[in-house]
Amino acid sequence: MTLQVTVPAGPPARGTLSLRKSVDKLSDAELANLRQAFAGAMALDDDRGFSYFAGWHGEPFNWCEHHTSLFLPWHRQYLYYFELALQAIVPGVTLPWWDWTVSDSIPAAYGVDSRAPDNPLLVSQVRIYRSGQSEPAPPRTPGQNPGVPPLPYQDDWNQAMAATSFAEFQTAIEQVHDNVHVWVGGIMQDIQSAAYDPLFFAHHAMIDRSWRLWQTQNPGATPAATLLDNGLRPNGMTVRQTLDVTQLGYEYAGTAAEAPGPTAPNGTAAATPADASTQTSAPGPGDRPHTPSEGSF
Repeated sequence: MTLQVTVPAGPPARGTLSLRKSVDKLSDAELANLRQAFAGAMALDDDRGFSYFAGWHGEPFNWCEHHTSLFLPWHRQYLYYFELALQAIVPGVTLPWWDWTVSDSIPAAYGVDSRAPDNPLLVSQVRIYRSGQSEPAPPRTPGQNPGVPPLPYQDDWNQAMAATSFAEFQTAIEQVHDNVHVWVGGIMQDIQSAAYDPLFFAHHAMIDRSWRLWQTQNPGATPAATLLDNGLRPNGMTVRQTLDVTQLGYEYAGTAAEAPGPTAPNGTAAATPADASTQTSAPGPGDRPHTPSEGSF
């Protein structure tokens, strides 16, 4: 879903702000478009395809950030670039979020569906980028790991949202994030393969939405100043460039209503999809030293 918004800076123009929605709020047409986009990406074996982007996170590239100060910024730019790839296949499609604060199960859209017998959102095979072969994916095992509590995670999420510094929030929300990965089971519980499950992106859209909501409640609270100009692998988007989702061209449905309070350091009211500015061009290339993430969450 997209909204047309006025871009206030520079010459008169129109920008497009994509609106991410709860997966449970998608219309039949929106869900069909999402599945079409994933299926199209899965059919590509080059750097436009699903396996290429899944490989950013784990095998073969290992560019992800976990339990570092860049966890939230890295994953925000990751979703941004993957969403652009989906939109190149199906214009206007957006990544939905899975709200595991109220849900105690995997969204039906990502499971067996008689209307979509070859549902691309239900992982069945893993094809590591440029490996030349596919392997069967072990089934998800939701709720079967005794090491994590059952869904929903409303209380844990509330505790994370009560944090008063970025570092405290990031640590708390990443622990919730880890538990959801392990709760799902299957390839989702392994950092190397997790992003090859399309459910990964709905889960991480929820994490990114949580950060957006927390930012709304805590204007001006950012990662450490020494990190803001760090480039994130692989395209060099800086941490600073991840801080405002509207500058990345998207917003979350209901953000202003669900997180009351100012969004800017000067105390101005929360920006809404009707008046937010946007840019859709990707930041330039860059690089920085990196230590790969390995193992389970």
